[in-house]
Order: sequence, then structure tokens, then C-alpha cells
Amino acid sequence: MKWTARFILTLTIVVIVILLISYGVYQSMFKKVAENKIVIYTYESLLKWGTDPNATLQAVYGGFEEKYGCKVEIREFDDARTALLALMQEKDSPKADVIIGIDNILIHEAINADVLEPFIPPNVNDIPEWLINSLDPTHYVIPYDYGLIAFVYDSKRFSQEKMAGLTFEDLLNPEIASKLVLEDPTISSTGINFLLWQIAAYKMQGKDWTTWWASIKESALIAGSWGDAYDIFLDEAQKRPIVVSYGTDPAYSYHFYQETRYKAALVEYGGKEWAWLQIEGIGLVKGAPHKGLAKKFIEYFLSPEVQKYIPLNNWMYPANSKTDLPDVYKKYAINPLKVNLMNEILTQQEIKENLKSWLNAWREIVGG
Repeated sequence: MKWTARFILTLTIVVIVILLISYGVYQSMFKKVAENKIVIYTYESLLKWGTDPNATLQAVYGGFEEKYGCKVEIREFDDARTALLALMQEKDSPKADVIIGIDNILIHEAINADVLEPFIPPNVNDIPEWLINSLDPTHYVIPYDYGLIAFVYDSKRFSQEKMAGLTFEDLLNPEIASKLVLEDPTISSTGINFLLWQIAAYKMQGKDWTTWWASIKESALIAGSWGDAYDIFLDEAQKRPIVVSYGTDPAYSYHFYQETRYKAALVEYGGKEWAWLQIEGIGLVKGAPHKGLAKKFIEYFLSPEVQKYIPLNNWMYPANSKTDLPDVYKKYAINPLKVNLMNEILTQQEIKENLKSWLNAWREIVGG
């Protein structure tokens, strides 16, 4: 009887020990599985402008999953600023590891919000130094693509001659202004980059930038987003054959439709073409739950393996200097390296110090 009781007690202890060990192993395995993933925040149109968006996304995100034996979770937002606002709301308990799409305007808001952590990937030397410095020399984000803001117009509905040698002052002509679609800079990244282009042009001439908006607001149509603006532009019934978009749009039109009617124009002052460069970056979220994989993903996203998808799927120039450009870019896109950039006139420090007041002034002028 004593032997039986002792056996039962011993057996019970052994079972309890086994259960505790099993639970510990389970917890360890569960933790390992939970950690073996990465969460990415980005705008909804990233890499979706190609022939087969699903195949492109699978190649990029699936390629990383296969390479590192992990799971990639993507959370898409209407635009990059909305994604940034989500990071700011989750600041005390971050859910994302990486954010893609912070440009040379949003970077100031992101740094001020303290939601990013500086990170220099091992392949940073493949990104031109001037591009890094133009976006963020402190490395909170690293450039993955860039492109010029431009006036895109339908040459079948508006004279090509009238778009040549254009200035912002020429746009105030009712004949042109009444055919123009702009984007709201308070909610559109394209719109805010255009606003800074215009402010820079007026700074260069020693003029008050607000007078331009006061003059044009009654004639130009201001849409809420780039997508809305482009839909209006394409709808011939709207009679708006000029839209603020990108210098790669003519290449896009030719690549997919063999169409050359859509052209891009810049502004001209002193016999030189002047443009505004938008640069998009990828960054490490401060307090990222899966920091190790996040750093690997940033390096991966900047590699030629991924950068080769940028030109024909995001329709921007790839940041990695080792990435070849398709011929359609060489023939139909406006090369940012061959024009004068007004980003050099309106410095990053000026933007940081004045952006909020500029946007407030714009709201008062256009909304007043």
C-alpha cells in the first residue's frame, strides 16, 4: 500500500514535470513563431502600377519570406501620411516594424513625432549620397525611389506650344488656369510637393507665394488626392487637360498604351528648366517588435533584387545606383539629373521651420 502511494506520488510528480517542460517548450516555440514575422505599413498603391501587381507583390514580399523563412504582414493606408499618423497613434505600443513611403516633406513630421529610429543598412553606399542628404542625412529613412513633380497634359486637347517655356505666372492666364487640376496639399503628398515647388519658384524671384494661389483658386480645380485629380484629367467631359502629376507619366502611357499624347512639362526661368523632386524613403519604426527582421527587410528593399521592380511598377526612379533603367524611361521620362532642382532653393531646414504655417496660410487663402 505504501509502495503504491509512493509510486502514484512519484508518477504524479513526473507527469507534472513533463507538463511543465512541455508548456515551456510550447511557449518557446510559440514565441519563436510569433517573432518570425515582420509588419509593414505603407500606402495602398505601392508597386501596383505594373502589368501584374499581384505577381510583383508576391515577388517582393514573398521573396523576403522565402529568403528568411518568415511571414510578411502588410497594412495598407490611403497614403503615406495616413500610415504615419497610425504610427503616431501607436507610439507607446508599436505594432509596425517598417514604414514605406515617408517622403522629403513627411520626414519632418515623422522625426518630430519620434516614431522612427535611425538605421544605416549595409548597402547604403549603393544609394547616391546626394539623394540621401536630400531626403534625410540623419538616416531615419533611406531613399528607395524618386521622381519629378510635373505638369502632365493631353497634347490632343491642349497646345504643346503653349506648354513650352511655361512659368507659374503663365498658369494664371485664364485660358490655362481653367484647364488645370491641382491637388490639396493638406491631404495629398503630390499636392504638398507641388506647393513647395511653387513656393520655391516665388522665393527665387523674391515674390510673395500666396498671391499665386489667391489668383488661381477661382479658375483651377483642386482635387482631394492625386487619384481624384487624374480621374478628372482623363475624363474629357471635365475639360481639364492639365494635371499636376509626375515626370514619368509619359513613359507610363507609352509603355502600356503606345500612346504619346500625354506629355510632361516643367517651369522655365532664366532660360533653364526648374523642377521639384519628390523622394520616398523606407524607415525603421522606433520600438519595432521584430527589429532584426525589420533591418534585414530595409536592406532587402534597397537591393537590386527589389529595386528592379520600381521603374515599371511604381513609376519612379530606383534609388539604388546599380539598377538599370528600362528604355522607355530613357525616351519618355524627364530625368531628374538633367534639370535644375528647386529643392536646392527651398532648404530642408526652411521646410521644417515653415511647413505648418505655409499649410495654414494655404487653407486661409483657398478655403477662405
